[in-house]
Amino acid sequence: MATELELIRALYRYHFQKLRRYLEIIWKLPVRERYRDRGATFPSLVDMYLHILDDYRFWFIQAYTGESFQDFPLGLRLSRRRAERATDGVDRRVTDFLKKLHPRDLDRKFFIHVDQRSITVRSMLLQMIEGDLQHKGELNALLWQMDVEPPAIDLSRTARF
Repeated sequence: MATELELIRALYRYHFQKLRRYLEIIWKLPVRERYRDRGATFPSLVDMYLHILDDYRFWFIQAYTGESFQDFPLGLRLSRRRAERATDGVDRRVTDFLKKLHPRDLDRKFFIHVDQRSITVRSMLLQMIEGDLQHKGELNALLWQMDVEPPAIDLSRTARF
């Protein structure tokens, strides 16, 4: 039976595999479709994708360490290569964080200066998974509206725990 931390690590590996599939699908679309304002929580598919990266950067950089970072601006016209590099950087940061984590660390509290509150590492990790799922669900809906099949999401077929 997998430990809680092993399950969390598996979820994050899975989420980054799927994130890369969204990147492939979005950047195969015609430029006009990729950047069209769709009236969603973030205007375009690219804006939403970059917001997912910003969410990870917020939680794993700013909230946890107190360091600042620069959000991707809305409407940024990014090449696929730059999007892949940005994704690789975020994946590396999260993976390194998770590798260093011990089960006892999940209950450790830290202070989020932006929100002026304390939370546990466990709460941060679960909050990020919830936010990731929300935005990927929205991407799915927008892709379906375009008759584009989003990546299949089936953790039970891909994760091993």
